[in-house]
Amino acid sequence: MIIVKLPMRVLLLLLLAGFPLAVWTQTTPPDWVQDAYRESAYPAQEWYTGFVRDRLQAGVSEAGALKALERNAQNQLAENIIVTIKGNTQVENTSRQIQNGSAHAEVTTTDYRQSVRTATMATTVRTEMKSCYDPTTNMLYAFAAARRADLAAYYQKQIDVDLGKVETAITISEQLVSAGKKMSARRKIADAKEVLGSVTFNSDLLVAVNPDVDESSLQTKRSNDLQQKVAQLLIDLEQSTLVYMDCSYEFKGYKDDAFSNDPGLLCDIIGQALSENECSVTDNKEEADYELTLTTSTTQRSDGKTGQYAILSYYANVKGSLYNRATQKQTVTFSILNDPDCYSAGRNPEDAATKAFKLPELKNKVLEKILPKIKN
Repeated sequence: MIIVKLPMRVLLLLLLAGFPLAVWTQTTPPDWVQDAYRESAYPAQEWYTGFVRDRLQAGVSEAGALKALERNAQNQLAENIIVTIKGNTQVENTSRQIQNGSAHAEVTTTDYRQSVRTATMATTVRTEMKSCYDPTTNMLYAFAAARRADLAAYYQKQIDVDLGKVETAITISEQLVSAGKKMSARRKIADAKEVLGSVTFNSDLLVAVNPDVDESSLQTKRSNDLQQKVAQLLIDLEQSTLVYMDCSYEFKGYKDDAFSNDPGLLCDIIGQALSENECSVTDNKEEADYELTLTTSTTQRSDGKTGQYAILSYYANVKGSLYNRATQKQTVTFSILNDPDCYSAGRNPEDAATKAFKLPELKNKVLEKILPKIKN
């Protein structure tokens, strides 16, 4: 062993950085560099390991190269767990149909799924990490090891934590539904579905590191019950926000009236747009979550007789309000009158106004007023 005397200031910096002094002082590689030692000290039935080596490239710092090599060793450790999942996991699938009206879904329950992407990184905890640099050979070494029992305890805890998150999300979604916030409730359940994906993956990992794990530790029944409930709630909440629409046409008199009666154009357009945004339009006011009132009108912009180009054009106007029946409050009122983005020319007043009401700009302006309140 060659003792290198370093200034106290340099020594302190190395200690604070957590940098292994063996890199600087050791002239021979440690025992863990040898295959036989690792196999003996870290038997495969108790440990997952990752070991990598590389040559130090010119111009690259030893510290930076070692850190990169440590990450590679940990990645290799994780990949060994993934290989176990792919190679040894027994898969048993059962499925059943869930239906509610026209909505339906197939729920597949998989005890231990093999569908783990090759690039997926396994979560590792309490990883024992070692690295060193051999200046005599210019070689870098890194070794990562994790005890199976530690990993099993971690994955088992994560399953419990994530299932608790799902149960909390379901409770919150029920409260949101009671408050008339069905879209927020559905988003909460969609988040819970993502968490259940993590539960499945952690279950795969737990089985990989402990093939003898029982159903109680995996919490299989609890997990399956929650998957079924989340799937059902997603169906129940799909387009469950009900909107009652009260549409009318306001006559201005004389030249400003492009129509002799209510064309119902905007009402149909907004109704379709609401359906495309997770809502359902209902004819029953008493069952609705929201009441949307739309009053349309037209204004002549140019009469087609005067001006440089003599073009006949009309504005499409709308006044509206949105009423929340759960809170019994009017959430928004708006008016789009003689808007420069909402007019069109035509062969006659009806043709011009019809084109104006069909403009995407008018629909978008209305949706910008009401959707944020419905989706809150």
